Amino acid sequence: MISKRIEEIINLLDRCNTLADIGCDHGYVAVEAIKRKIANKVFAVDINFQPLLKAIELSKKENVDNKIEFLLGNGFDPIEEDVDEAVIAGMGAENICSILSRAKDRISNTTLILQPMKDIELLRKWLFENGFDILNEKVIKDQNRFYVIIKSSYSQEKISFSDKDIYIGKHILNRTEESYEFLLKMKEKMQKIMGMKKESFLDTSYEEKVLIMIEEELKKW
Repeated sequence: MISKRIEEIINLLDRCNTLADIGCDHGYVAVEAIKRKIANKVFAVDINFQPLLKAIELSKKENVDNKIEFLLGNGFDPIEEDVDEAVIAGMGAENICSILSRAKDRISNTTLILQPMKDIELLRKWLFENGFDILNEKVIKDQNRFYVIIKSSYSQEKISFSDKDIYIGKHILNRTEESYEFLLKMKEKMQKIMGMKKESFLDTSYEEKVLIMIEEELKKW
């Protein structure tokens, strides 16, 4: 049975011809996309050989290996054609930004489903500054951990964004219980960091700015 995190990633996918699962790990997204007829063909890519073997095993077990092309390599590099959609999940935002930067000239028509494990504000900032709009953003709680999943695509028009869009995110528009819990957790984290910094006489202006934005949103709930 797949995790809630993987299920929510799949739920954000649109019906497409070709899908890239970058950093495919055990191949859950790639296999489910074929099984559910979301994609006609999937490129499952991983930089490490061992996870790729696991993905191949799963695809054979589920009898969908004929519709998945398994590629060893970094990001989009080993894929030789354009893809309609791409999933990059389960890695740090810095790594995701690096993958997107390398492929920037070939993903202008690709819808992106991104799930960073940390530093999500770096990813939001990269997307906005490089002309990608955030179409949807969801916070989910799985196994007592929060995850933020972003759906994004390149915009032909200039993107306007605020600090709140970067540091808080657009998930707040959905007004879900998980979003509310996530904001409370962010608040607690910022307060903790501020306390530690003040003890060491360090600048806390960043934390104070983010805390003000969090408090403003919490009042709206």
